[in-house]
Amino acid sequence: MRIGLDARAAFLDPERGFGRVTRELARALLAAAPGQVVVFVPHGAQVPDAWYPLAAEVVQLRRPRRGAFLADGPAWAWTLRRHPVDVLHLPAWGVPPGLAVPVVATFHDATPFRFPSPPRAWQRHRLRAAIRSLRRADLVHAVSGFSAEELARVVPAVTAPVRVVHWGVGEPFTSAPEPLPPEHLLYVGGGEPHKNLALLLEAMALPGAGELPPLVVAGSAAGSVEVLRRIAQPPLAGRVTVAGHPDDGALAGLYRRALALLLPSLNEGFGLPVLEAMACGCPVLASRAGALPEVVGDAGL
Repeated sequence: MRIGLDARAAFLDPERGFGRVTRELARALLAAAPGQVVVFVPHGAQVPDAWYPLAAEVVQLRRPRRGAFLADGPAWAWTLRRHPVDVLHLPAWGVPPGLAVPVVATFHDATPFRFPSPPRAWQRHRLRAAIRSLRRADLVHAVSGFSAEELARVVPAVTAPVRVVHWGVGEPFTSAPEPLPPEHLLYVGGGEPHKNLALLLEAMALPGAGELPPLVVAGSAAGSVEVLRRIAQPPLAGRVTVAGHPDDGALAGLYRRALALLLPSLNEGFGLPVLEAMACGCPVLASRAGALPEVVGDAGL
């Protein structure tokens, strides 16, 4: 069997949860089925050397590209004629029309239907179209029971079987050999409105917050112009810092040295940071929203 995996998210969105899990999915699938996986990557991507001897093929795509996925059905059809597969797994961005092979597609969350995230209307429209395109899939992978329920509510036209398979974590997300003294509070994630990072910044600006450790912001929110502008001004200046886009090893170190991971999100299809934090022995404070109660269980507050 030749299994096609669209791994572009691992290179185009490496700091986001779905990009990071796509990278790990590629590694795991290549190890589990050597010689059977055709990995599709963006043109010019720096593909890990370890992928090549395990892959049936590594195909660099000039098109389709992120954001044009739904309009590039013919390009995908042309690509699959040249690089045939028996089944295609699309872990991000929906299912283009006209594919002549069985498709497994991953559904993450219905945030664009419920919140102004992303803020621009045309981006929300595009993401909603991508979610609606899951009706073309032959099997839908939902990342949580909550996300499966969301899909049934927002796109009842999806008639394919839906299977819930949670994400997991591996190395290097493990506890430190010896407990480390807490140095900071930690937020990991994006800066979109539904992530509710603004609530943490408001809390850090309260008069009594000076008794708390500083807040470290990691992930794509660390590059947000609005976040950077706000934390540069009193009273947040010096109380909130950014860690950019740390690799997994550095991110695990941030978890191990955190007094707590704070995730006040208004909606999450899964919430990978809380699972990573718990694996590292970092206490979790999360909102009771989306899939977070499902992922945290009784291991957080």
